[in-house]
Amino acid sequence: MDEKQKNLKLMAYWLFGTVVIVFAAVTVYIALWGMPLGASIGQVLKAGFPVWGITALLAMVFYAGYYFYEQRK
Repeated sequence: MDEKQKNLKLMAYWLFGTVVIVFAAVTVYIALWGMPLGASIGQVLKAGFPVWGITALLAMVFYAGYYFYEQRK
């Protein structure tokens, strides 16, 4: 495997890990505040979507940018 492929896989690994951590942290934080007030898990996920949705979108944009950067190098 060449160096570019290794770098792309490492970038994907870190970006995916970041998205998973943000999803878990935001969902748990909202659940800790919302569930005692009567919120369902669906409402908790809907409330967290703007934060982790933007995080996932930015991760995809960063990966695409890094992919094209690596191809031009």
